[in-house]
Amino acid sequence: MEKLMVSMTPMWITLKLRPVLMNLLTLVLGLSAVSALSVAASAPQDQHPDQTLTELAALRWDYRVILVDARIPDAIARLEAAQAAIDERDILWFALEEGRISTNYPGALAPSLRAELEAKVFSRSDEAVFLIGKDGGLKATATHLDLPALFERIDAMPMRRREMEAATAD
Repeated sequence: MEKLMVSMTPMWITLKLRPVLMNLLTLVLGLSAVSALSVAASAPQDQHPDQTLTELAALRWDYRVILVDARIPDAIARLEAAQAAIDERDILWFALEEGRISTNYPGALAPSLRAELEAKVFSRSDEAVFLIGKDGGLKATATHLDLPALFERIDAMPMRRREMEAATAD
């Protein structure tokens, strides 16, 4: 004779636990995805050293970009002096002066990049400083170069905060 197994757990408890278990499963899967993103974020950045840069879009997701009108007094010297802080934040900077570009980009620059900067950025605004995020979006503009304020703004960005948290976890 077979024994009939009867659950001693009332049905209402089973029904109430089902959404909790589903939420727990969703949380575990979500944490796995975040963990994978953290590993990807901590991987070395693609430095593009041997590539000719033809457009800013090629830097998306690897770098933040600061565009500067080099007519700002000592702009290039100030950017070069802050190179450690700039490197820490994955920033490439481009200073446009009389049709010439100065930059910390390690590779060559195509003439089309200068044309892009002049046509799409500097000719459309009276601003002299532009901050572009890793997502390619314009994050800030200014009439003068205030690097501490730009660094503070970058450090408040969610992506940068995750980068800093990952660096302290290592």
